[in-house]
Amino acid sequence: MKTLWDLYQQTIFLLEQPLSRQINFAVITAYNPLGQILTLGTNHIRDKALQSDIMSLRHPYRKVWGCSSELDYSEKSWAVSMPKADAVKLASKYQQNALYWVEQDRLYLLPCLLERASAVELGAFSLRCKVQKAGCCK
Repeated sequence: MKTLWDLYQQTIFLLEQPLSRQINFAVITAYNPLGQILTLGTNHIRDKALQSDIMSLRHPYRKVWGCSSELDYSEKSWAVSMPKADAVKLASKYQQNALYWVEQDRLYLLPCLLERASAVELGAFSLRCKVQKAGCCK
């Protein structure tokens, strides 16, 4: 049976608009803290709080969906151009096991609250992205 860490490494991303390969950013969600599945309503409330925190930091951000490779599961997330250490702190505030870090189109999975996990390079971010029209992934 695959662990959450294994599943995180298979994530693909749905975007409403392309992101520059020249910028560094984190992909952070507030959904399902510590890997515990919450109701859609609770996840929406957590997502609004995260978006409010991101807006108050005044860093550029975009909506992105982290999805299973089969597209049968997704979590609303935010691509935020911010320092890596600050991103880890923010994800930890929302009790996230991990976050994705993108640096010059290289995708990394970084542990936040998982103590026994180590950062993993996952290849080119652009190869795991699909640009969809707005409203595709509600």
